[in-house]
Amino acid sequence: MMSTLKNKPATYRYEENRGRFIKPCPGTPRYVCCGYRIINFAQGCTIGCTYCILDHYFDSDTPVLFSNVEQLIGELKKTVANSKGILRFGTGEFTDSLLHDDYYHVYGRILPLIASSSNAVLEIKTKTVNIGTLINMDWYDRIIMSWSLNSDYIASREERGAPRIEERISAAHRVETCGYKLAFHFDPIVFYDGWEEGYKKTIEALFHRIDPQNVVYVSMGSLRFSPDMQDSLMQRSDVYLHGDFIRGQDGKMRYFRPLRTRLYRTVLGYLKQYIPEERVYLCMENQDVWKDVFAIDNMTSAQLTKRLDRACVRAFPGLISKQKAFTAAKEGQGKLDEIR
Repeated sequence: MMSTLKNKPATYRYEENRGRFIKPCPGTPRYVCCGYRIINFAQGCTIGCTYCILDHYFDSDTPVLFSNVEQLIGELKKTVANSKGILRFGTGEFTDSLLHDDYYHVYGRILPLIASSSNAVLEIKTKTVNIGTLINMDWYDRIIMSWSLNSDYIASREERGAPRIEERISAAHRVETCGYKLAFHFDPIVFYDGWEEGYKKTIEALFHRIDPQNVVYVSMGSLRFSPDMQDSLMQRSDVYLHGDFIRGQDGKMRYFRPLRTRLYRTVLGYLKQYIPEERVYLCMENQDVWKDVFAIDNMTSAQLTKRLDRACVRAFPGLISKQKAFTAAKEGQGKLDEIR
């Protein structure tokens, strides 16, 4: 599939990463976090979404690719070997996961390692359709290909450097036929005139092409940004003039809780026509909103981690934590001793 990405990087900087490659998802204690681990092989993104916080932190014109890949692979091997629980890794936190895949073929090293493990899953999250390398790989077990989706209205106005929503869905369908499992992220959900119909149409179009059984999970998150981004956002687009914002517990600006609840409940209602509620979750929300939307009291990061682990075990039946494998083996040995 040819990429229709409008804002491909013109140049890169190759630098040595002097820190850790693998880090916990940067959640905050006041919000429920999904518990996955970031594989940080690059920084920066040129797609140019108007709401993107990466432009605020990194040079958007010249992404950085880390040159010491052997160190990354060594750190990943060690992390997988030393962990007893299920590991969910992701590569789309500080860059788009597939933005650089034409130039920087790191997945040829990472995917075989994940696919051959017993307790690890990798999520590759993108807005691109840059799937040419991945569809020619045989290492698709325990790999989740995921796309960030929005309404056509928001995608056409605020994600102008990215492929259209229909192109992203087509790319997802293509990798699905190759054996990959899928995930989707409606984040940020943006409030504007006609938002209900906009998100409904995207979800209908999605499941017209995609088999719900191949969807591991779907996340929802609402528009949020650093306070010092507010003036520039309002200047970039009048869509951000809709709705009232409040500074959240993490310091970011968010819609007021009643509006966030309304957004989530509506989108969840659309999603539940195709997939069960247990496979939908909120990204970086507090316990009150979890209760408002899912009627779950005192949701914790540990509970959300288990929710997503269960979703991964459903999608990949061979996936098992090393602790459970050890317990099962011990119990089996005990029963064998009893027979003897």
